[in-house]
Formats: sequence, C-alpha cells, structure tokens
Amino acid sequence: MRFYTGTMKQGYLFLFAVLVCLGIYSCKKYTDAPATTDPRLNNPYCNDPNAVNYNWGFPGKEDNTVCFYPTDLFQGVYELHDSVFFKSTGFFISADTVILTILRSSSTKMTVTGFCPAGGALTMSAGTNFLATVDSLIGDSTTIRGQYFCIGGDTVSGSFIKDRISDSIFYINLEVAADTGITTTHIGTAKLKYR
Repeated sequence: MRFYTGTMKQGYLFLFAVLVCLGIYSCKKYTDAPATTDPRLNNPYCNDPNAVNYNWGFPGKEDNTVCFYPTDLFQGVYELHDSVFFKSTGFFISADTVILTILRSSSTKMTVTGFCPAGGALTMSAGTNFLATVDSLIGDSTTIRGQYFCIGGDTVSGSFIKDRISDSIFYINLEVAADTGITTTHIGTAKLKYR
C-alpha cells in the first residue's frame, strides 16, 4: 500500500511538472508567418450595382471600365425567327423572319425597330436579370397594358429574355392585342448578326 501511495505521489509530481512546462511554453510570443501575395487581388472587377456584372471577379481591384449594363446585353442587329399563335386556342397562324435593330438609349432603356414594315419603334426597359420588358405607355387607367404597335389600334406587351450561355441569342414572348379583339402571341428566337 505504501508503494502504491508513493507511486501516485510521483505521478502527481510528474503531471504537475508537465503542466508547469506547458504553461511556460504557452507564454512564448507568437510570430506571424510571412505574408504571401494573392494573385486574385489584382483581378479587376465591376463595383457598380447598376451593372449586370456587379462584383463578378471579387475579390480584386475595383475597375468600373469592365462593367456592362442591361441594355449592352441586347444592343445590336438580330435576325428574329418569329412564330405567331392565337392566344385563345394556341393554334399556329404564321411564321416570319424579321431583322430587328436594338439601340441603347440609356443603361436601362432601349428602342427596338424592325417589327413594323411602316416603321415605328418599341421602347423597352432592361434589367440586370437578363430580361427586357415592353414599357407600358398607354397608361395605368386602361385595362390594356403595353404600347401601341404598328397599326394605331393594336397594342403590344411582353418581354425579351437574353440567353445566359450564348450572348448572341435572346428569346421573345410578346402578346399583340388587335383592335378587332383578337390577341396573338409572338414566340421566337433572335440571333445576333452584328453589333
């Protein structure tokens, strides 16, 4: 029994000595590792929240010359393959190919020409979500939304959706309400000819 007590005392003394040594070692001042340069911090990124590519490439250095805006996505001359359907039944009416010209008015506004043979332009608003919608110019007091289209009594509403993979394609989905009471849907794909 006496041997066991002495061994325990020696064990406690050894454990105490180890703890004291660890305590002294832990007081040693920490030194930082030498800094390394991260090549990503030189990567330019857009820091304008109105741009489509806001914060793409962050972290890096702010460089707003790399920014592009919603209307920049759509600007150019496109060949549109348009299919027209009755909205009420979904029956196919016709197909046509037209040349659309989209001009940038501001970072969010654009005009589209080419739908109407006699001229005329659609005004549209583009957002950072790759979507442009036909502006409603008729007024909020009417049940018809959108703007006048080609012939004075027809109205158009709808949107263009830019393909996120191919920057040379967008899709249209428009509704044209004729003054005769018939509503048609225009669905098609536009491919970029040149900017």
